Amino acid sequence: MSLNILIRTGSVAATALIAALAVTSTASAQSTIRVGQTINGTLTASDPVMEVDGSNYDCYIVSTRAGQTYTIDLESDDFDTFIGLGAGRACQPPISDSNDDRDDGSTNSRLTFTSTGGDYFILANSYEAGESGAYRLSVTEQPSSRASSRFTRPSDPQQRSDFDTLCAGVAVVGLIVLMEQEVSDDDLMVYLEENYELTLTARASGAAIGKTEAEVDDEIASYGAALMTSDELMRDYPPVETRQGCLDASGR
Repeated sequence: MSLNILIRTGSVAATALIAALAVTSTASAQSTIRVGQTINGTLTASDPVMEVDGSNYDCYIVSTRAGQTYTIDLESDDFDTFIGLGAGRACQPPISDSNDDRDDGSTNSRLTFTSTGGDYFILANSYEAGESGAYRLSVTEQPSSRASSRFTRPSDPQQRSDFDTLCAGVAVVGLIVLMEQEVSDDDLMVYLEENYELTLTARASGAAIGKTEAEVDDEIASYGAALMTSDELMRDYPPVETRQGCLDASGR
C-alpha cells in the first residue's frame, strides 16, 4: 500500500497528537541507541554482571528493519571490549552473536549482523571481570537500494511538501512508539528535537506552496492518525524505522 493513502484517510485535531510530544519518560537500566548514533558511556563496577564470568555490562536497545545489515562498534582506551547481541529486549544472556576483537592486535570490538526486524539488545561488555572505564558505542546501517528509493526527498515543490508533511506525521507516531519503550530522558530530548525539526521542515515546504502553518499542522495530525488506525500501514511502514528514514532523507 502506498504511503500516500495517508492523505485520504483519518483525521484528528492537531493538538491531540502534538500534545503527545510533552509526555516524559523516566530513565532505566536500559538505554536506547539509534542507528547512526554514537554513545559515550562508562562501564563501572555497579553495572549489571554477567553470571558466566562476573564481567560488567551496559545494555542498549536498537530498533531495526528486516533484511537490513547493521554494524556495531564498541571502542575503549580503558578496557578490552566485548559485544553481545540478542533479538528482543531481554538485556541478558542467552545472546545470539558476539565479538571480542575487531581484528588482530585490536581490543576494540565490531559485530555485523542482518536483522530479521524489530528490536535487538546490545550488551556493551568487558572481556574480563573487574575491567571498567569509558567507551564509545555506535550502530550504523549499510545502505540499501530499498531504503534509498523509499526515502528520497523530492525536488518538486508540491511533492516535497507532501513528503515533508507525511514524514512529520509518521514521526509523531514513531515518537509515541519510542515513548512506550524504556528510554532515557536524554534520548527523549533528542527525539523531541528531531521531531520538531521535521515539523519545521514541513511548515517551510508548505509555506513555499502557499499553505499556512495551521494547515500543515492539521495535515501532519491527519497523516499520523491514519497511520495509527491502519494495521496494514503500520506493518508496511513501521513508524520508528520510517521516522529514521525520513530523518536521513532530510539530512537530520
